[in-house]
Amino acid sequence: MRAKRWLLCFAAAMLAIPVLLGGCTGGNETLIHDDFEEIPMISPITLNGITAAADIGTFIEEVDYSDGTHNNEAKDVGTVLSPYFALALNDTEVPCYAVRTSAGAHSFAMADVTADAFPLTVSITADMDGHDMVVLPQMRGITADISGDTVTAVIEDFGSYSFSIDGGKRKVLTLFIREKEIYVVPDGYTVTYVPAGTHEEKLAFTGEKQVLYFDNGIHYLKYNIDFLDNTEVYLAPGAHVIAVMPDMAETPMLAPDWAGMTRWNAVFQGDSVENVRITGRGYVDLSQLDWHARSAVRFDSSENVTVSGITMNNSPEWTVYFTQCENITVEGVMLFGYRQNSDGICLVDSRNALVKNCFARSGDDLFEVKSMYGNCSIEIGNIRFEDCHAWPDKARGLGIIAESVRDIADVHFVDCSVGHASAEWMDALGSLVVYLTGAARVDNISFENIELYKNVKYPINVTLEAGATAVIENVYFENIDIRGDKAVRIADNSDSGEIRNLWFDDCTRDKTSITDEASLITNKTNADSVQIHINET
Repeated sequence: MRAKRWLLCFAAAMLAIPVLLGGCTGGNETLIHDDFEEIPMISPITLNGITAAADIGTFIEEVDYSDGTHNNEAKDVGTVLSPYFALALNDTEVPCYAVRTSAGAHSFAMADVTADAFPLTVSITADMDGHDMVVLPQMRGITADISGDTVTAVIEDFGSYSFSIDGGKRKVLTLFIREKEIYVVPDGYTVTYVPAGTHEEKLAFTGEKQVLYFDNGIHYLKYNIDFLDNTEVYLAPGAHVIAVMPDMAETPMLAPDWAGMTRWNAVFQGDSVENVRITGRGYVDLSQLDWHARSAVRFDSSENVTVSGITMNNSPEWTVYFTQCENITVEGVMLFGYRQNSDGICLVDSRNALVKNCFARSGDDLFEVKSMYGNCSIEIGNIRFEDCHAWPDKARGLGIIAESVRDIADVHFVDCSVGHASAEWMDALGSLVVYLTGAARVDNISFENIELYKNVKYPINVTLEAGATAVIENVYFENIDIRGDKAVRIADNSDSGEIRNLWFDDCTRDKTSITDEASLITNKTNADSVQIHINET
């Protein structure tokens, strides 16, 4: 085995073939990949252990009750084969899966492709009798041709594309096309190979410069993984991690939480670490966890953190969040969920972050910035959300949301969209939001080139809540495509806060230019003195 491993490492080095070899960088005896096959142009991502639901209606109704209430409890099965769609890319079949949301099932499919695979012809089979197909976001200009029960479309770039029957939210297929990458072990790192199976013992890094490589197959993970400096988790294509309930032998992070439930560290947790990564094409399903038991990913007081390429389902707590962190990259991530508090990607008291090419549909706020740590010294800012697409079922899409104990500046949402913003249960909701409850000064926040497809409540909401002493200043809305007639909310319910200077440039409502407040359609509360600038820059 040692000789074979050495020869393969030597051959790969001599031929400059980018393959992953376990142990080439240090004492791991396990050969992770030992073939030299040609890389396919299209590689479907296939998940192990996924079967059809006995009845998709029952599967949905376990959380999406007919009276409008929802269920936050754990579920044994979180993912099923989609009964609604079949998909092929350039005649290569790609499996379609479905997960619960708080408004029906959402289907999804994933494939890695090489750059020279474009243009890709997407062929979808679905029950299209008398129905239309809308491809969201529409700003990409993708049209769907229908012939019987076959829908075809051509896409020419990486990213997420949501094929929605009749433009609705209950029968939709999100196709995520990511660029094909061959994983290469970082220079000087060792690899610990994690085969599929039931992991009853805690998996742990034994030192720095180490990769935990989760192989293709189902992984039942009872305990969380704590990062050290200079470490990485790689989830191989087809790695299907199912988080199961821990026991009290694992020390809780907080116990109890506000709902009276025990809460453990995130599945992937990093505290005061640097140069860490979670990468690959794996799938992490948290459906079997009790409400509030764990988050999927959390880093605190950490630097140089990357999360890329993975998909997550039904986190019982905030899905991916960073507190008091610097130099963050989140890219190519997709997440779903239906439970309350299953926030999407959240940056708290953090700086220097890029969140790019992500899709989120869940039961709480999705792409958000907050301040919750009054004693933190990090200057919050230089944060960019780019090419991110939100379907908020119960809360808000993108913005500066709620907690605001320290100043926030220089946050930008660019080339994003909100598909369906479905919640209407309170006035603090909206697709694009600057909603503050604290004492911060929020300045230089921009929303640029954003499509708002369906807005049940407010497409835009700028609000100071009662008790807030915050100042909101210089919020820019540029090239915002608002659909429908729902009003833009501007409200100052505070006693000593203030909203100053809201800028609306080149915005449209139903493709008609917004030229004044009448065409903007504003719903004001205590906000007559707020300076609203329309097409003034």
